[in-house]
Amino acid sequence: MEFVLNRNYVHRSGLGHMIRFEKGVPTYVAPECRKEVMMIGALPADGEMNILDPELEPEIPLSGEERNEALIKAFVALQARNSRDDFTGQGVPSVTALKKIVDFTIDRKEVEILWRQYLEEKNAA
Repeated sequence: MEFVLNRNYVHRSGLGHMIRFEKGVPTYVAPECRKEVMMIGALPADGEMNILDPELEPEIPLSGEERNEALIKAFVALQARNSRDDFTGQGVPSVTALKKIVDFTIDRKEVEILWRQYLEEKNAA
């Protein structure tokens, strides 16, 4: 990406790069030096100002029903795998094993309550 500086200047990067700016002339800057040259006042030649931290889409939290559905699928997967390390001494799926399957934060109390409900529904069927 090219940057423009409003004065003649030679930037000596802490990473070993030397970048010679001529006033108003677009100059190539290696990706690892972009933050440094912006700190001395260089601007992207194309006018794009959001080059360092692209805006990420906000993560939409799961609804309670979606969380329960994802956890129940994880319970089924753990039962199918049938590894002793996936369950606590009380036979409840461990939070550590579940975190490897689901991509949201869970706590032990939530797992215990849903596990009990899951077993009751499974036994009733």
